[in-house]
Amino acid sequence: MNGEAESVDSPAGFLTSLGKQLSEKDGVDVYLAEILRTHLLKVSPTQDAVAQAKAAIIKLAGERANPPKEENTNG
Repeated sequence: MNGEAESVDSPAGFLTSLGKQLSEKDGVDVYLAEILRTHLLKVSPTQDAVAQAKAAIIKLAGERANPPKEENTNG
């Protein structure tokens, strides 16, 4: 086996590969995929990983619901 195949067979390698494939898939929200990769797709997520992911999703939703208004510079 080469090093790449061995790393994918490990739990950490599998989760890393899964996160990467999810981010690269058409139609997938890359920001949500990044939240999953950052907080949940880990061999040993922190105790508050779900709460952190939820907070990040709520923040993202708020940013999307209230995008910054463009200033009109055409006087």
